[in-house]
Amino acid sequence: MRALILVLCLTLPVLPSGLQAAKYAGEFMALGGGARAMGMGGAFIAVADDATTCFWNPAGLASFGPRAAAPDAWQAVLMHSERFGDLIDYNFLSAAFPMRDGSSGWGVAVIHMGIDDIRVIPLAPGMIGNSDGDDRFEPEQGEYINFDYKDFPLESANDVAVFVSYAQAVRFGAAGASVKIIRNDQIAGVSSFGIGIDLGFLRRDLWRDLAVGAKLQDATGTYIGWSTGEKEFIYPSLKLGVAYPFDFPAMSSRLVVAADGDFRFENRRGGSQLWIGSASADFHVGAELLIRGLVALRGGYDMGRPTAGVGVVVEDFGPWNVSLGFDYALLVHDELDATHRVSLMVAR
Repeated sequence: MRALILVLCLTLPVLPSGLQAAKYAGEFMALGGGARAMGMGGAFIAVADDATTCFWNPAGLASFGPRAAAPDAWQAVLMHSERFGDLIDYNFLSAAFPMRDGSSGWGVAVIHMGIDDIRVIPLAPGMIGNSDGDDRFEPEQGEYINFDYKDFPLESANDVAVFVSYAQAVRFGAAGASVKIIRNDQIAGVSSFGIGIDLGFLRRDLWRDLAVGAKLQDATGTYIGWSTGEKEFIYPSLKLGVAYPFDFPAMSSRLVVAADGDFRFENRRGGSQLWIGSASADFHVGAELLIRGLVALRGGYDMGRPTAGVGVVVEDFGPWNVSLGFDYALLVHDELDATHRVSLMVAR
């Protein structure tokens, strides 16, 4: 029953169904990418210093890491997650490349969410035994299932988004943009297609080492057209973030603390942590302690739910002379099973 409720909650928002769809259309893209960022509670708008910045804040591509100044530098991140036990597969792939001028960069990212083994059972007369004539199954009134569910086919639902991003350093920081293509393939042959734009800004030295960032997500509004002829609209939302590093030379360590706020204007009310009228806000806080540049400990809160993570970096690996990073993140949920995320980072 818990699995059924979860599937309904996650698939109904992407079905063409009026106001509910308008609020939560494209919600799978809000789940984030990279175990490092997720271990920090998703507070990454002003950190944005690895390949996952294609998703979090495209402006970070102007200088996505300490290796970005090298003409042939690049970084890639692959994340796999099984959400709420093993009910949902969630995959994230991103790659970032600095331009030779040293003040700009580009990247790509792909998000995939899939739910497999969905039993599709079309309702037909006689399927509910001793029925009173309506479409509801009411066992308390003596009704019973009059079919073998194994006789019906299994289908899957898949959501995919592709981001193509570019950023350029400007006089007051860095600015970037992502063009995203959205594809949904749902059960019963229903599918959709959409295109949207995200805009980002990042300044890493507003005051000393205080970093501030912003992302205007779905900046012009994103329309999604369904094969049924229905259309959805993803409202613009604003994401703001701050981050500050603390260096501890005696320990060869660095602590980064960060906080983000997501601000929407689509009347989510109880679906968010705070709301006033149609405006709502959700918050993310997190920290990362990097020890000797090799081991990272992370923790945070993602919309009030605790997160934790750990990471290990291996420098100059193999004959390719690349850096490898292995990251793990845990999201604790009060009612559903915990979500585990595992990432592999490769950089040169």
